[in-house]
Amino acid sequence: MKAVIILFVVAVATANRDARIRNYQYGIEEDGSYEAKFETTNGISSNEDGISYPGSEPGTGNYVRTGSYSYEWEGVTYTVTWMADENGFHPEGDHLPDFSHTREHIRRV
Repeated sequence: MKAVIILFVVAVATANRDARIRNYQYGIEEDGSYEAKFETTNGISSNEDGISYPGSEPGTGNYVRTGSYSYEWEGVTYTVTWMADENGFHPEGDHLPDFSHTREHIRRV
């Protein structure tokens, strides 16, 4: 999931090659939970947190992660809030289509 966000930031940052990371914070706790934030000089910001839920077998389990990112494009600020869990990545934003009814339908099936 981090790879998706990092790729997004790299793609947007290439539009402004002078952009630099203004603030970066990351922390991980003994229970496996973490929190990460960053902000760039061209107005991109992101934050996320998550916790690991180990499975009953080695190498199983999952992370439940939540976060948001925002960026400005042509004078408009876009914000995406998201959750990622065993059911996938679930973004929401005023500029994104609402697929919540589709997710509910898939869960019932």
